[in-house]
Amino acid sequence: MDVSHFKTEDNIQFYIYTIVDNFSRRIIKHEVSTVLSAKVRLNSLKQAIHTEFAVDLDNSPSLDLIVDGGSENNNATIQEFIKSCHVNIKKKIALRDVMFSNSIVEAPYRILKSRYFQNRPILSTTIKQEMEFFVNDYNNHRPHYAHILYTPNEVAQKPELLNVKPPLQRINQERLENNRAYCCKTK
Repeated sequence: MDVSHFKTEDNIQFYIYTIVDNFSRRIIKHEVSTVLSAKVRLNSLKQAIHTEFAVDLDNSPSLDLIVDGGSENNNATIQEFIKSCHVNIKKKIALRDVMFSNSIVEAPYRILKSRYFQNRPILSTTIKQEMEFFVNDYNNHRPHYAHILYTPNEVAQKPELLNVKPPLQRINQERLENNRAYCCKTK
């Protein structure tokens, strides 16, 4: 989970909270707020857990929650929830507790800002609608580069898709082999 900020055309600072599934790359939950707050972060985390599991899970396998060092993710409110939650959550700070960054949750922000919000008049009255459109498009319509042909929701619903090599890989390999066999020299 992470938070990014965006200033609208009418000069209002917004914070965009997201929680992204590491496996499918699906945005599980997002929230748009004018405040950077542990309370908003906690609410989005609770909703993400409910969305993913639909019920509280006792003795569940451990769930790794990768965050950066920001105060919105690392505070007493979040710690208390993790301790009392029925889902076994292990919060880890990227590049401190694990050897990788939280770039998986930051990638949607780059796409959002460079392809959806850039060169468009995003206003304080429209930012929530724009986020809804982005999340829907990102999760359901745009194939994710990590999944080649599949969207994050397709992979979330059918994880076995990642084990199937898409026909394009086979076709590309055949094309390369055919090109290697063909000589371009003129007589």
